[in-house]
Amino acid sequence: MRFFSRALSRATLVALAATLVACASNEEQEDTDPLELTEINEKVELREVWSRGIGDIDVKRYAMLKPAIGAGRIVAASSDGEVSAFERSSGNRLWETELDVPLSGGVGVGLGLAVVSDYRGRVVALNLDDGSVVWEHQLSAEVVAAPAVGSGAVVLQTVDGKLFGLDAGEGTELWRHSSTLPVLTLRGTAAPVISGGMVFAGLDNGKLIALDARDGIPRWEQRVAIPQGSAELERVVDIDGAPVVRGDLVFAASYQGRVVALSRNDGRGLWARDASTNHGVDVGAGNVYLSDASGSVYAYNVGNGQIAWGNDKLLRRELSGPAYFGDTVVVGDLEGYLHVLDPATGELIGREQIDGDAVRIPLLVDGDLLFALSDGGELVALRLERR
Repeated sequence: MRFFSRALSRATLVALAATLVACASNEEQEDTDPLELTEINEKVELREVWSRGIGDIDVKRYAMLKPAIGAGRIVAASSDGEVSAFERSSGNRLWETELDVPLSGGVGVGLGLAVVSDYRGRVVALNLDDGSVVWEHQLSAEVVAAPAVGSGAVVLQTVDGKLFGLDAGEGTELWRHSSTLPVLTLRGTAAPVISGGMVFAGLDNGKLIALDARDGIPRWEQRVAIPQGSAELERVVDIDGAPVVRGDLVFAASYQGRVVALSRNDGRGLWARDASTNHGVDVGAGNVYLSDASGSVYAYNVGNGQIAWGNDKLLRRELSGPAYFGDTVVVGDLEGYLHVLDPATGELIGREQIDGDAVRIPLLVDGDLLFALSDGGELVALRLERR
């Protein structure tokens, strides 16, 4: 697990990790190995439609450069500053823009823009049609999650605990919202989501907040996780996955905390269950799906939060967050495999390796296509076929 600290130095964290490993028994150390894959009864196939190399992904900085889709094209960014747009169905490159700065956050698409950001907090909005620069804006700190674009605004979260709303047309600041940061957090922040004129964002302090997209006025905030224990490591409760809005509900999950269903209007809790993940959840077929920190995949009933099933066949394989796709659930792993699960039972029903490098960047679903971006910079479009 990767941590970012504002009170402890990196050297201190490395020393702490080394001490913990040294104290572990041989048996405990063996349990850190990824579970080996076994044969499965493959009932579906993820067939590659097209693939393109988009450039390097900065694994050392844990870059989570999620692509985005809009106007029939998918836009992807590399860590070395290349932003490319491809035709969704064919993979034909429509344009490429070289920004000459290391990019850190993923891509946000909407309102005719493709928006990216860098490690210095600079935001760049590109014209979605041709890749030309429309505007730039400087934020207070590094951005490591994709922006949200909609309701006339571009919304970004920085690692210093701030949410910024920028005017989508000009890039000027509309509002900002600050939150108190814990001493120790995971390396990463949650991508905000805009829905129905509201911004939903998960924070490093374990809270989910809803703001007005145009003026940043808070509508409500709700605690997803409560820090437990006396050690700072035990009290890390970041929400690092984007919330999911479905109808009148918002779903979110935290590290060392809970997975919850809340009312989108007032934040009132419908249900909450203990969970731990540094990814987002997904929703489909009456369930909420979550891949936890250990590598287990769970399904929770949308209505009451009861566990419908759990699958522990992928333990310690550093899973990506789940994606509901074509009436299946798909997760990526550290060896470039995509695993397909039955949403009703959790049974593994398909497997496809798309690259030798890990697939941990959030998967993207658009209609009949699933898009996966590996740490090796391979962007792959896949279609689901029944055997």
